[in-house]
Amino acid sequence: MVLSVPDEAAVARALAAHRWVEYPPLPGRTNHRRAGVLVPLRWRATVAAIEVLVTERAAHLSHHGGEYSFPGGKPEASDASIEATALREAREEIGLGGARVLGRLSSLPLYTSDYRLEPFVAAVPTEVALVPNPGEVASIATLDVGELFDRSAWPGIPYKRQSETRLSPVFELAPGRWREGVVYGGTAHALHELLGVLAPLFGTSVPPIVEADFGWDDVLPGERG
Repeated sequence: MVLSVPDEAAVARALAAHRWVEYPPLPGRTNHRRAGVLVPLRWRATVAAIEVLVTERAAHLSHHGGEYSFPGGKPEASDASIEATALREAREEIGLGGARVLGRLSSLPLYTSDYRLEPFVAAVPTEVALVPNPGEVASIATLDVGELFDRSAWPGIPYKRQSETRLSPVFELAPGRWREGVVYGGTAHALHELLGVLAPLFGTSVPPIVEADFGWDDVLPGERG
């Protein structure tokens, strides 16, 4: 399928019109600590495509080591806002300077801690050479937005919420090859929200989420076979 590719201005308008939600804390959590994260979009110059950048966190990190996530972290006293936190963390983690914030996504509580993600979508200058900070980032990976929409379905792992079984979306870096790396958890929920915003701009719809043939024990760092 040939999809149209929106420009930065169209994405910014769609994000401005998107309903922002601050989701309540998860059961047993307060989720009162905010982490500013940047959701970097890169328009590829040679072809009509948009990529989403994710970072593979260094394996030695005590929190979420080995996971794929968006650059981000907790605020510092010098940060003027949580958006400034997201931009600073992206500079520190992958050398991303000159990012242009296009809008924000909903505030998402995390199951594994009392943090919540505050994601800001930003356009990445194509001329910037991104360099992972080895103390925090093992590598940088990309997901082609058009290719994600071309997939027949996205896998999801079941979880319980108020006695209801739901599917938590998982995005494979390579379709059908989850062992090569996946985006899951709060990062995947933020990406799923973004793709819902982008789908109409691409002239398509969001693929369904179907139960995956793998589980949490398979995708958690250190557990993949």
